[in-house]
Amino acid sequence: MFTNYIEVDIDKIKNNIENIKKLSKQTNICAVVKANAYGLGAVVIAKYIEDQVSYFAVATSIEAKNLRLRGIKKPIIILGYVSLEEAKECADLDIEIPIYDLAYAKKINDSLDFPVKAHIALDTGHSRLGFREFELDKILKLKELDRLNIIGSFSHFSTADEEDKTFTNEQYEKFERLREKLNDEFEIEIFHIANSAASIYHKTNCDMDRIGIAMYGIYPSDYLRNREEVKLEQVFSLKSRISFVKEINKGDSVSYGRTFIAKDRMKIATIPIGYADGYFRSFSNIGEVLVKDKIAKVCGRVCMDQIMVDVSDIECEIGDEVIVYPDIYKEANKIGTIPYELMTSFDMRLTRVYIKDGKVVKVDNYLGELYED
Repeated sequence: MFTNYIEVDIDKIKNNIENIKKLSKQTNICAVVKANAYGLGAVVIAKYIEDQVSYFAVATSIEAKNLRLRGIKKPIIILGYVSLEEAKECADLDIEIPIYDLAYAKKINDSLDFPVKAHIALDTGHSRLGFREFELDKILKLKELDRLNIIGSFSHFSTADEEDKTFTNEQYEKFERLREKLNDEFEIEIFHIANSAASIYHKTNCDMDRIGIAMYGIYPSDYLRNREEVKLEQVFSLKSRISFVKEINKGDSVSYGRTFIAKDRMKIATIPIGYADGYFRSFSNIGEVLVKDKIAKVCGRVCMDQIMVDVSDIECEIGDEVIVYPDIYKEANKIGTIPYELMTSFDMRLTRVYIKDGKVVKVDNYLGELYED
């Protein structure tokens, strides 16, 4: 039906959320759907899981606006920078924003016509965004800003997916100290710090867990994957099809730069996917795909729109299905990255096909057309 597409199983997403809830004993879940739900399609996924979660989290204003204007009713929090113009839109659309700098908070406050809901971001050691512990006096001055409705406070762990818990414990202790002080000064409804890794591996006593990568069935690290404290099911599969099959002779070259020279007569299949689709050029000569349940290695450089693979020992023909990442952890390791980066690199020209109860329920293509079965 489709050439290049990502198959997303909604039931597996819902099951992963429930399994994490049982492990962490946390009923309030914030579903992290930034970066288009890690490449899988934020709006569609959010609609299917809205009844399971308490919040949605994104990184940017445009992501939040996209969710709200397309029907998402649950609270939405932005975790990253918000411009003054965007803060006004957030106030209008009931989108919650982070506050992490006093001077900029004053600018936001002065630019607003009516209050916006806000969360105080705390830097407990990640050194990205947030007030630090010694800046408590600045945090307390936020009470003077009448158009910032402070309802929450959050931080972020930097090593929660590692075996050594030392630094994570230090971060959490710092967060708890600040939490106690903020509770005395603000009417904060929700404190949150646990990410996917912390929800799986650490016990935190906060009001909500933020679940991102684990919701999509990917473990935050190899360490947590090997521990398997919670059973996660990968919810997606990147698929393509064979567009051409040919025989080449010993000495023939494949793709740009002639980086692959055939040592013997062999059979090569062309697959119409490339770095413009998010399949990195770094996979040249080392990537692997699955054809007829057998591994086929990439030969030559990855092109913008096509790759060539060795199918010498595989009976295949034009139109046969190809699974592009048979083991996304292994493929990510090959090029020195993590599954997160491979997923968030999925281009918008890849069709998203959503499965529920074993049936296709929605199809979303890069032109923005939506089909219902």
